[in-house]
Amino acid sequence: MKKFKKNQYKFWHSPFALIVLFSLIVIFGYNMIGLVEKKRDTSNKKEQILSQIEDLKEREQLLQKNNLKLETEEGKEEVIREKYQVSKEGEKVIILVDEEDNSLIDESNERSSLWDWIKKRFNR
Repeated sequence: MKKFKKNQYKFWHSPFALIVLFSLIVIFGYNMIGLVEKKRDTSNKKEQILSQIEDLKEREQLLQKNNLKLETEEGKEEVIREKYQVSKEGEKVIILVDEEDNSLIDESNERSSLWDWIKKRFNR
C-alpha cells in the first residue's frame, strides 16, 4: 500500500500536473476579473436606470399637475391662449412690429442691381 500512495503523490508533484493546476488557477483568476468588471458595469447601469426612473416620476407628477389644471376653466383658457394666440369676445389684440426689421426688408428690395435684373430675366 505504501507504494501506491507514493505513486499517487508522484503524479501530483510531477511538472505536468503542476502546469495543469497553474493554468486552471490562471483561467479562474481571469474569469474572476471579468466578473468584477461585469459587476461594476451592472452597478453603473443600475444607477442610470434609477436616475431615469426618478426623472420619469417627476415628469409624471408634473403631467398630473397639468392635467388637474386643464380640468378647470382657467387652465383650459390659459392653454388655448398660449397655443393658438386667441382672444375672448370684447378683447383686442395688438401686434407689435419692429421698424428696423421692415426697413431692412425694404432696403434689400431697393438695392437690386443691373446684374441681378439680368439674372432674374435669364433664370426663368
